[in-house]
Amino acid sequence: MKQLRRLSNMFMIRLLCSPLHRLASGSLLLITYHGRVSRRRFTIPVLYADHDGTLIIFVGHAEQKRWWRNVRDGAEVGVRLRGRRLAGQAEVVGDRATATTYLDRYPRARPAVEAAESPIFVWITALAPSDANRDYQ
Repeated sequence: MKQLRRLSNMFMIRLLCSPLHRLASGSLLLITYHGRVSRRRFTIPVLYADHDGTLIIFVGHAEQKRWWRNVRDGAEVGVRLRGRRLAGQAEVVGDRATATTYLDRYPRARPAVEAAESPIFVWITALAPSDANRDYQ
C-alpha cells in the first residue's frame, strides 16, 4: 500500500510540474516543506480549497501522517499552484469554520472530516511568486 501511494505521488508530482498540469491542478497542488529535524526537502501532492487567497488543505487521517507536523509553527513552504511556483506561510488549524469552508468546496469529504476526532487543516497564506534561488522549491 505504501509503495502504491509513493508511486501515485510521484506520478502526480510529474503531472503537476508538466504542461499537462491543467488535468489535475484545479483541485491538486504540490506543497514543498522541510523536515523540522532532518531539514530534508519533501514535496507531496495535496487536495486544496482556495478561499479568498488562502489555500486550505484537509489532512485526512492526520494521526497516520507526519508531513503537517513539520509546518505547525508557521513554516515557510513552496507551492506549485496551477503551474506557478509560489512561496507561502503554512499554519495548522483545527477549527470548524475552516471545515465549513473546505466542505463548501468538497462536500463529499464530509464523512472524512466528521469522522476525525479533531480535524486538522493547513492554511497557506501570504502567497507570492517564488524566488527561483530559494532552496525549498
